[in-house]
Amino acid sequence: MRTILLLFAAIVTLGVRAQEKNQEPKSNPEMKRFVYQPNMQITKRTYDSLYFDLSYDKGKKLVFMYSYRGKEYEMIADDEYFESILFEIAPPKGNSFTIKTAQFEKAKVIYNRGCFCPEAGIRQLYEGTITGKKYGKNTWIVTLDVMIEPRPGRQGLSVNKKLKGYFKPGKLIY
Repeated sequence: MRTILLLFAAIVTLGVRAQEKNQEPKSNPEMKRFVYQPNMQITKRTYDSLYFDLSYDKGKKLVFMYSYRGKEYEMIADDEYFESILFEIAPPKGNSFTIKTAQFEKAKVIYNRGCFCPEAGIRQLYEGTITGKKYGKNTWIVTLDVMIEPRPGRQGLSVNKKLKGYFKPGKLIY
């Protein structure tokens, strides 16, 4: 009788372990968003010579935002990662626009990184090129080629970020 019980327990244990191996850990998927919102503006409030925060307010400009959230595993602490690049422009007179290095501060080209790392935080970008072309009624094809400097007060190498996306109307905050 004891042998039968041990054999039964072994079979049940192996069956449970086989099921556990086939199950993938719970996670939130990777996500990219390319959105813009008309009749808005970025308000940048500096509260120190290095640090600032942002808000989105009603205005007469178009605010564009690229955002990326990395895959997150429920059972791993501090694996969260996100980044965003945003900027504002006055509605263009034609079907295209270009923002060059000299215009980055006025266009409020902002980069934000959120992670459990020393490079986390929000910063003004000063170098690169952003081009946009109207594609259909409500879509813009925007190409970003920007240089991301290390966070103020930190040393490190600049990183070149290039991306292209179809920006559609949507909420900046979700």
